[in-house]
Amino acid sequence: MFNNVYGIDFGSGSTKVCKRKTGIILNERSCIATIGRGEGEEAVAMGDEAYEMYEKSPDSLNVKFPIKDGAVAHLDDMVKMWDFLAVKLKDYGRVKGADFLLAVSASLSEVQKNAYKKVIERGKYRPGNVCLINMPVLDALGLELDENDQKGHMIINVGADTTEVSITAGEGIIVSKLIPYGGSHIDSIINNYIRKEKNFIIGTRSAERLKIDAVSAVGTLREASCMGRDLMTGLPREVTLKSDEIYPLLKGIFNEIAVQSLSILEHTPPEILSSIKSEGAYLTGASSWISGLDQFLADFMQCTVNTTKKAQKTVILGLSRLVEDQKLISKYALKLNV
Repeated sequence: MFNNVYGIDFGSGSTKVCKRKTGIILNERSCIATIGRGEGEEAVAMGDEAYEMYEKSPDSLNVKFPIKDGAVAHLDDMVKMWDFLAVKLKDYGRVKGADFLLAVSASLSEVQKNAYKKVIERGKYRPGNVCLINMPVLDALGLELDENDQKGHMIINVGADTTEVSITAGEGIIVSKLIPYGGSHIDSIINNYIRKEKNFIIGTRSAERLKIDAVSAVGTLREASCMGRDLMTGLPREVTLKSDEIYPLLKGIFNEIAVQSLSILEHTPPEILSSIKSEGAYLTGASSWISGLDQFLADFMQCTVNTTKKAQKTVILGLSRLVEDQKLISKYALKLNV
């Protein structure tokens, strides 16, 4: 029996938490700030507070991102982040002995999925039940697609580090594939371009803002500016990025997402394919709002691509629905054999 239930979406970019009878209670960056080394290392901040320290903290303070490519990259750091997070959750009710539903990519191996479970179990606050739920299922629930409908649905979730393309039908996942490209790769390309071509140094957060304001997947003219340090003079100055100058470097990422999505579509059973062609694919995820990405994918796949204002929250909205329904938990909880 699940009573005191939390749902957690540990994303590469952000961690979102919901609670039964309360809804979404937290949405913060997936990072941890620590001081010290080795066994004496201690966490001092997590989430948005830790991210504010990124790239401007002293050498004695380490800001780390324990989730990479949708999987737990550093288990010890992840446990530290969870312990810090659990303290925040205590403001909303009891954490010790609570039940947890964790969102995981359907494309991860069982060992990778089980690492998320280990994070909660190794933390300071001993949990009750810890269950894993595949993200495409949560995307579908968050999009309010009928889980009992046998029609096929295509979901393209563009996240921070990866893009997961899935076909769901009825209660199950027909196929799911993880593509190693997401919003952070675009940030990195922008950062390198600004340094090499404009002789400026900007931070990761500035590159992220330029991505939001200047990038277009279809070549629409846009531009944005941010502060950086001029490598020639060493002085802070404003630098401007135009969409048409960065587009040739980013088109490969957009193409790869489109090619892999089309490949999955082409290998989908005909009866499911017909409903997807009729209904269209769904674009979700933290980086799905990139200007023109829906149009780029639609033109490439020759298929409608549906967008939603809640694209960045579909997984946590799916978890919010799940924590309220015992039957849905029983239906979708994963059984792992590691």
